[in-house]
Amino acid sequence: MTESNRREFFKAIATATPALAAGGWLTSLGYAQSSGGPAQVFLNSTRKRASMDPRLMGAFLEHLGRAIYGGIYEPESSLADSNGFRSDVVREMQELRCPIMRYPGGNFVSGYDWLHGVGPKKDRPEVLERAWNSIETNQFGTNEFIDWCKLIGTEPLLATNLGTGTPETSAALVEYCNVEKGTRWSDLRREHGYEQPHKVKTWCLGNEMDGWWQIGHMPAREYGRKARDAARQIRSIDPSTELIACGSSAPFMPTYLIWDRETLEECYPEVDGLSLHRYYGNTPDETGEDSARFLALNLDMDYQIKETIAVCDYVRGLLKSPKQLWLSFDEWNVWYRARSGEHTNGQGKFAPPLLEEVYNLEDALLVGGMVNTLLRNADRVRIGCLAQIINVIAALVTNKDGVLRQTIYYPYAWGIQYAKGDVLDLLVRSETYSVERQYNADYVNAPTSRPEETPYLDVSATFDPESGNCGILLLNRDLEKEREVELRFEDITPTKVVQAEMISGSDLKATNTFDDPNNVAGQRFDVPSAAAKMNIKLPARSYTALQVATG
Repeated sequence: MTESNRREFFKAIATATPALAAGGWLTSLGYAQSSGGPAQVFLNSTRKRASMDPRLMGAFLEHLGRAIYGGIYEPESSLADSNGFRSDVVREMQELRCPIMRYPGGNFVSGYDWLHGVGPKKDRPEVLERAWNSIETNQFGTNEFIDWCKLIGTEPLLATNLGTGTPETSAALVEYCNVEKGTRWSDLRREHGYEQPHKVKTWCLGNEMDGWWQIGHMPAREYGRKARDAARQIRSIDPSTELIACGSSAPFMPTYLIWDRETLEECYPEVDGLSLHRYYGNTPDETGEDSARFLALNLDMDYQIKETIAVCDYVRGLLKSPKQLWLSFDEWNVWYRARSGEHTNGQGKFAPPLLEEVYNLEDALLVGGMVNTLLRNADRVRIGCLAQIINVIAALVTNKDGVLRQTIYYPYAWGIQYAKGDVLDLLVRSETYSVERQYNADYVNAPTSRPEETPYLDVSATFDPESGNCGILLLNRDLEKEREVELRFEDITPTKVVQAEMISGSDLKATNTFDDPNNVAGQRFDVPSAAAKMNIKLPARSYTALQVATG
């Protein structure tokens, strides 16, 4: 940034309204309030937050509803390949290029016996799965998942059962997957037709063990000791593994952050990362059904990340550990319409339609904001998993004839496609609007809410030193009017606009259907020619992705 522009930006911070300036954490993201005129984004390739881990844009696949059976695996379908995989889904996933896929759960994993899902299919038991009250045939298991990951070109992220399971069963699964031969479980894998080890690098030690709904739910310290034991056994088998402990399920939990602290006090030296989850909804309780507030919820996600990092670093200091933990935000999405009653109870049926959320335009805009949040926290968040990928609260849905891209597919896909290399530490000036931020503070006279200034413009950007491409993702939260933004490239010279795509529309509640699959879809977006200063007009209610080549 030139010295004059730097002085201009920090002058703007100094004169910002108290609500924004005093917020601290918003200004720490590089935001200052402007009093009018175009928003401004200052981009400098030498100012970077982190080198992005590609796994930040991963996804999640669970044995739940029609995610596996009728989603990715349907041998009886005319669309199935010789392994029973839906070929139309495979093509979609190959085009998407998802970097990592979490499996098999989710709540499912806390009651799952992985041995039921390996070996000859005729010998696999059909069981009543208790997390979602559904029939599980076990015709799809660990080896089929690994095969599918190889087919679509993604890395597996496996979760172990620390609900009904034990540290020993977790270690046995790692031995089955990662040891070449000469042991009980590695030789069993070879008997099952897989001579070479799967070499699964990253593992989740259980799922949401703080939740009362979780099979095997336990207090934090008990879980922390169980995770520590599992980690030690796993590392004795394969020291190269990355291990993720269960953090709090959500900020609304009564044990939020306390769980994280107590868990980490027990297992910090043995793990590499901590998980966190969050789902948002435009509900009376969460937003007052106010779409303007709803589109600001990704800033709550920023705040949750910062709170979780604070606890991780507190325990690090307490233990005087040289190791810094990273975060795995391995469940995130919009989810609120199909979240109770018939949507969550399989009623003892096989592959029932559960959690089949239908997404609209405003959901897609918030998902874009959440992509931005993950990117600007890439210094500590290494893994992120959109929950989920197929049929269940999903970007993609199937029927017997094909695959439909839901609205949320587009901002998620653009995050994968355009965000590469270094995440830039941006300086952003934007006009703001006021929303009522909710607090769960637990002390005397604690506020339950307060007004907070929210920027109309939410932006993230990356610069790939290898290709010279700069990816810019912009959310315009303004529901009424177009917003102009001025992009200022300080030390790199744009030579060409490679791609410009946008999702928008007049109806925030508009959805896609099999009869009208492109009702809300990504569109080509006309932008000015590449230059060191580019002025772009962002439509109201829009999310825009740009890729700019630089010389």
